[in-house]
Amino acid sequence: MADPKDTDYDELAARLTDPATPMPKVSNVATGAAAAAHGRALMLREYGSEAALDAVLRRAGRTRLGEHAKGASPTVRGRLPEADFAAFKRLEEQTGKKQSELVREAVQLLLAEHKIGA
Repeated sequence: MADPKDTDYDELAARLTDPATPMPKVSNVATGAAAAAHGRALMLREYGSEAALDAVLRRAGRTRLGEHAKGASPTVRGRLPEADFAAFKRLEEQTGKKQSELVREAVQLLLAEHKIGA
């Protein structure tokens, strides 16, 4: 393997973004459980141990809201017409974001539009 110090990154970027450069044939494709196992092995190599990986994955779950780590975050509830809710569900599928993430993003956009915000 080449020494990273000897790599010409400008040349590499030009080659990788050139549409005339042929793509290598796809091989060794993993799917399903095999892909999940390969991904976990990659993360284990990156984080060094099961304990470190578990800590990162646990931390990557639901994020804490606000400055205070303890207690429940304030909750906002609302109702939508069925057509708006169907569109909201499509947005959820398209973005891969959870409803709560989309609602927080929408509130931030609305607060910014009205020049009100934290």
